[in-house]
Amino acid sequence: MLSEPTQIGGVVLLFQDDEVKGFQMLKDGVWTDVQPLKNAIVINTGDQIEGLSNERYKSILHRVVPQIDGQRRSIASFYNPSLKATIAPAPQLLDRKVENKASDVDKYPKFVFGDYMSVYLEQKFQPKEPRFQAVKAV
Repeated sequence: MLSEPTQIGGVVLLFQDDEVKGFQMLKDGVWTDVQPLKNAIVINTGDQIEGLSNERYKSILHRVVPQIDGQRRSIASFYNPSLKATIAPAPQLLDRKVENKASDVDKYPKFVFGDYMSVYLEQKFQPKEPRFQAVKAV
């Protein structure tokens, strides 16, 4: 069985193998290969960026599929907020004038990153929406 999580934190820089594929992301309900490119870095936004951006930038479900035509190597570098950091949609992104929207409401609650991490560790492979709701009280 393959694991298909989103990233808990802010941003992940993925230096993936130049030749052996296997990293996939879920796009429009279809698992799509992220083609290996020489000297390229895959930038994966995490749950915290989704919350801060009020869903303008989404964290994605992703997985690694074993390959029979070679060994895949990758290095991931994770950038996360402090465990005490309070996360909430940026007020500038809630302004109705930003994109002339009739209403642009908070889609995410205000929460502490450490609380979210605790919930994430218990629910990593489950839908992310309940995780945000579980840490709602700040």
